[in-house]
Amino acid sequence: MSKVQILTDKKGKPVFAVVPWKDFERMKAASDEDQRLIALASPHRGEVGFPADVARRLIAGVSPAKVFREWRGMTQQELSTKSGVANQYISQIERKVRNAGRTVAKRLAPALGVHAEDLME
Repeated sequence: MSKVQILTDKKGKPVFAVVPWKDFERMKAASDEDQRLIALASPHRGEVGFPADVARRLIAGVSPAKVFREWRGMTQQELSTKSGVANQYISQIERKVRNAGRTVAKRLAPALGVHAEDLME
């Protein structure tokens, strides 16, 4: 890659990177191709896609039930109503006081739009 120019704000924090046009086109083409391949593969592998922030929180050890619930913009009460799982039980799962067993995960998963396996630790 050619030389990149970094533009900073008044505090010295980087805000823009200026790259030569040929490098930009190469990066854009690679990104477009990656997105196209992901879009083609996703329906065939049966997986649910979610933002990188969700993945980072899961990797960091946050309760999957909490991560997916917050990603869907739901309260614990809304999840309880949609899934039929007691609000207190959901709270305990999210605080990792209890684990989401297979039966409960199967009830929570459709309400969260994920697979039951995604909720079990």
